[in-house]
Amino acid sequence: MDKRSPVQGCFAAASEVLKHLKERFPPNSQHAQLWMLCDQKIQFDRAMNDGKYHLADSLVTGITALNGIEGVYRKAVVLQAQNQMSEAHKLLQKLLVYCQKLKNTEMVISVLLSVAELYWRSSSPTIALPMLLQALALSKEYRLQYLASETVLNLAFAQLILGIPEQALSLLHMAIEPILADGAILDKGRAMFLVAKCQVASAASYDQPKKAEALEAAIENLNEAKNYFAKVDCKERIRDVLYFQARLYHTLGKTQERNRCAMLFRQLHQELPAHGVPLINHL
Repeated sequence: MDKRSPVQGCFAAASEVLKHLKERFPPNSQHAQLWMLCDQKIQFDRAMNDGKYHLADSLVTGITALNGIEGVYRKAVVLQAQNQMSEAHKLLQKLLVYCQKLKNTEMVISVLLSVAELYWRSSSPTIALPMLLQALALSKEYRLQYLASETVLNLAFAQLILGIPEQALSLLHMAIEPILADGAILDKGRAMFLVAKCQVASAASYDQPKKAEALEAAIENLNEAKNYFAKVDCKERIRDVLYFQARLYHTLGKTQERNRCAMLFRQLHQELPAHGVPLINHL
């Protein structure tokens, strides 16, 4: 029996893909930088997923040496994760101007999404909307389906923060199918978590029977999100889901289920560092 954790299996699978590619494109002098960059990016993603931002920060140095644009973007991601918002914003603004000059559309969209996240995490979601609309227009113009779905998720999240969860739910119906069909496991979990948040926010104005029904549906979607996060061993996200579920079970008067989620949440909360980011400001 394979006793590896889900995230270990995920990275092992990625390593197998790299192995086959290296057989076709040997890591000789011509391809050496390409494979070094691939290895660095896998290590970076592992460090970020585990919340080891200090390790990710050191890996950025190696990525930067091989690919300037990629390295600068990854450095901004680390700064953002470390809550160094001002430094991340300055870096992203410079990178945005540079990528626009180079007409590097995919990176332009990625930077726009990161800048938008900085704004809503600083409680300025209205400033984020024009950037998200620009990112959506670019992703559709250049037929970048993955980035289009990611942008729709961000737009829906901005609408949730602005207090219009019904519109956010309608928007999510446009993006959820391609994400669940072809998206990364972590993105699938994020999408289902966002659907649950919007369902709960929308239920605030319902009468009691309809509200209870909506909260039950949200709990089911949270279970699905938790399953996706468990597949990549993303404990921080699982902790957030458990916190949300405990509150919903409390509202529904389900004491046993609430206590179980609260206990699991407490265990993860003691194990993981807290970064002080409100749950509502986290996609």
